[in-house]
Amino acid sequence: MFAEYVGSGADLFILIVAVITGFAAALGYVDFLRTPKKEEK
Repeated sequence: MFAEYVGSGADLFILIVAVITGFAAALGYVDFLRTPKKEEK
């Protein structure tokens, strides 16, 4: 049971890290799209 709990915790940790990484990448991409528009004005 302990091994299953650790495995589940590891999966949850990897999932959280993946979501945070994806969110950061999305913010960076949106900022990248907005940057050229600001420079043109």
